[in-house]
Amino acid sequence: MRVPEVLWSLTDQGVIDEVVRPLKSGKEAQVYLVRAGGDVRVAKVYKDASERSFKQRAQYSEGRRVRNTRDQRAIDRRSRHGRAQEEQAWKSAEVDVIHRLHAQGVRVPAPWNFIDGVLIMELVRGDDGYPAPRLAELDLDAQTATAYFERLLREVVKMLCAGIVHG
Repeated sequence: MRVPEVLWSLTDQGVIDEVVRPLKSGKEAQVYLVRAGGDVRVAKVYKDASERSFKQRAQYSEGRRVRNTRDQRAIDRRSRHGRAQEEQAWKSAEVDVIHRLHAQGVRVPAPWNFIDGVLIMELVRGDDGYPAPRLAELDLDAQTATAYFERLLREVVKMLCAGIVHG
């Protein structure tokens, strides 16, 4: 198993006890099953901009500004410093949204720690105690699918009421 260097670093620092296995890889991050803080959790390792496969990067960062005007000018100029600041701002914004959603009672994995571009959070488990399957992996009857859809709409309403809409 190939483990990103940043996870070895977090293991050396004592933040993570063990990297168990890869769980999922997507367009913005790789997710690993880890042991941390006495529990099994997931570590979301955000990919660097050069590794992400966003087709329309501008959509993902639209409306995001940094507080430091020097950094914002560097971002606007696309300098090396600006790209690094934009990268950090993007990762921090993603983590901030998860914290805000969790605080509003939206059913998202509880964030545990964010360090060195890695978000460590609760493992969402199925009834069997193993990592919950993705919705696309489930074979749902119409009644169950309708119940899930209604539950999802209630979560979206919470996001709207909190002023958080992501995606």
